[in-house]
Amino acid sequence: MGNSTASAAAEAAMADIFTGMLMSGGLTFASFERSALTEGHAIMARAMGRALERLDAALCAELPSGLSVHDVRERSLATVVGDVSFRWRRLRARGGGACVPLADELGLPWGARVSPAAEEFLVEAGAEVSYAAAAGLLARAGGSRVSAKTVMAAVHAAGERCAEEDARAARDLFDLGIKPGGRTAAAQVCVEADGTWVALQGTAPGEPSKVEIKAMAAYSGKVVRGRKAARERCVRHGCACAPGEFWPEAVAAIGSEFDLSALERVHLGTDGEGWCKRGGAYFPLRVEVVGHLDPFHVNRALLSCFDDAAMGRRLVEVVNDGGKEAAAALLEACIDMGLARKGAPRVLAYLRRNADLIAVDGPSLGTMESENQHLYKSRMASVPCAWSRPGASHMARLRSRRASGRAVPPRTRAGSATPLRRRRDEGRETAALERRGLSATGCPPRVGSGYEPPRASVASSSGEVRYAAAVDSGMAGTGW
Repeated sequence: MGNSTASAAAEAAMADIFTGMLMSGGLTFASFERSALTEGHAIMARAMGRALERLDAALCAELPSGLSVHDVRERSLATVVGDVSFRWRRLRARGGGACVPLADELGLPWGARVSPAAEEFLVEAGAEVSYAAAAGLLARAGGSRVSAKTVMAAVHAAGERCAEEDARAARDLFDLGIKPGGRTAAAQVCVEADGTWVALQGTAPGEPSKVEIKAMAAYSGKVVRGRKAARERCVRHGCACAPGEFWPEAVAAIGSEFDLSALERVHLGTDGEGWCKRGGAYFPLRVEVVGHLDPFHVNRALLSCFDDAAMGRRLVEVVNDGGKEAAAALLEACIDMGLARKGAPRVLAYLRRNADLIAVDGPSLGTMESENQHLYKSRMASVPCAWSRPGASHMARLRSRRASGRAVPPRTRAGSATPLRRRRDEGRETAALERRGLSATGCPPRVGSGYEPPRASVASSSGEVRYAAAVDSGMAGTGW
């Protein structure tokens, strides 16, 4: 792709420019760096504009029959090297359709004001720092100056694309039996689920002031690295949605890393919340799901029952020694004798309700509290800020994908066309057909009898129903 002769000439020309800066005197190395970056990016932006115009001219040099140049438009894009300005031709077909050869060739989204690379930078930065700070980082790196609203729009659009891809993966898996592309074969996977709450903005009186981010982390196990235990092949999924929407997407996300057909056992760690424990129903019957109650929540609950922390620690020791029933009996006795706080009966009910999940043999879990703090709260609650419900969900999806190494779907030209643009193009094509004596509505509405076999989604049904449906439809051969 490179041209060594042209590169050498450009290098020599820029060296002359930079030498002139240095020879003028009065520069420190830092100021020279900044001046060279500013001038170099300005030259690159102008050169990119000229290159785009040359490509446009080449694409429109020999037009097919029926196409003609409709007009020439000025365009400007915010990019990672600064504003790039250029002109492009718009073509109009005899039949009424329109196209922009340069945009079609390069896959530039409709109505784009920010280049794909700059938008990717803003989404990545906006997932880590405030939108205003992300805009400042692009400018600081020598790119175009954009507003915080531009960053917010890019982040929201990226989150929407993630949501669409997550929902599509869940439908493919649970409705069609199409497995995700995970290639890691692991007979056992550890899955942890928990929720964390973030503040909402603009809520009406009486409405909830917070929204729960439902989060999941799945990994093959832990390995010791120095003083810490690291999770291997960890994949995350987080969003603000109903459990029936969250878990199919979460299992599909697990399948993006792990081969679901090789899965035999899942260790499901939760805090005892019903929506977390129900995650096991979204795995097929052949997979053994072993539930675990996070020791952090058990210990915290027991310690909260007494004014004297030593009494709480004694009950924690009893549980750790395998005496969960004895610990519950001791707590009940303390309640009867008036030694426990008012909230102790709720803790007792919590322990007995989740007795089959406490101190269960299995691998070490208990990482979701820190996961939620470092992955979600660090961005979404680390400074005084509040979110809209969609904005909170989009941010959680982006951060979980980035932490998992899963790509954020880019904007595409085909996917960026607005409904209005599609209707307008269809109207032009219909009008062109009618001018030629044809009718777009004159096509047969159906072929054959028009019968379609009845179909229904079982995505919200139990794991047994979904597995039986896969067997009945012949999808069991996929291994799912």
